[in-house]
Amino acid sequence: MFLVLLLCLFGVKASGQEDESRRWAIDFNLTPVKPVVSVNETPKEYYDPVKSGGGPNFSFHLEYFIPKSKFSVIGGYERERMDFYSGEVSADLSQLMLGGRWYIMPESSLFQPYLGANTYWNIDERRQSGSINALAYDYVRDYNVKSPLLSMAPVVGIDIYLFSSLALEVGYEFRFAINGHTSSETTFGNEQTSYAMRSPMHRHALSVGLKLTFPLKFTSNDFNGLLDTLFTILNQE
Repeated sequence: MFLVLLLCLFGVKASGQEDESRRWAIDFNLTPVKPVVSVNETPKEYYDPVKSGGGPNFSFHLEYFIPKSKFSVIGGYERERMDFYSGEVSADLSQLMLGGRWYIMPESSLFQPYLGANTYWNIDERRQSGSINALAYDYVRDYNVKSPLLSMAPVVGIDIYLFSSLALEVGYEFRFAINGHTSSETTFGNEQTSYAMRSPMHRHALSVGLKLTFPLKFTSNDFNGLLDTLFTILNQE
C-alpha cells in the first residue's frame, strides 16, 4: 500500500507511456567566483600579490518552463562573496536574481545545453571602507569597496539528466558589475610609495548543482538504471 501511494505521489510512468512536459524546477548551486583585477601595482618581491576569489557562494532558484517552447524564466536568491588579498579585503552580496534561458536540444534529450542571461540585484550593504595595519608583515592597507546594485551576465551551461526529474547542472557566466569598484592603497615598511589595486568587480562565475523538475517522474528506465548502478557497486565490493 505504501509503495502504491508513492507511485501515485510521484507520478511514476512506464517507459512506453508518453511523459508529461516539464513545468517548473528548483535548483541549488555552489558558485565560486573570480573577480577581475584591472590594476595591481604591488611589487613581486612582496609576499602578497593580489589573490582574488570568492566563496563558498550558494544559490537557489525557481524556474518556469514556458509551454510549447524551448524558453524558461528563472529567479531566485544568490549569496556571493568576492575576496581580494586572500580575503583581507572582501565584499558580501545578497542578490535577487532574475533571468531567462533558451534550451537548444529537444526535451527528450538527456543533455540539455542552454544559453541565457541573468540579472542580479544586490540588497545588501553596498559601501565599506577601512584601514588594515598588519604589524607582523609591516604594511598598512587602506581600502574602499562599493558593491554594485546591479550585475548582468550572459550564461552558458548544460543540464545532464541523471534521472527523468533529477539533473546535474553546470554553468558559466561573466557577471558585469554596474557602477561597482574595489580599491586599495598599500604602503610597506617605511616606504613613502603606496601601491594601488583596482577592481571593477566584474567576475567569472562557475556554478555546479542539482536541479529537480516537476511534475516529478520516475520511469522504468530510471528504475532499471538505478538497479544496474546498485549491482555494479555490489559486484565491485
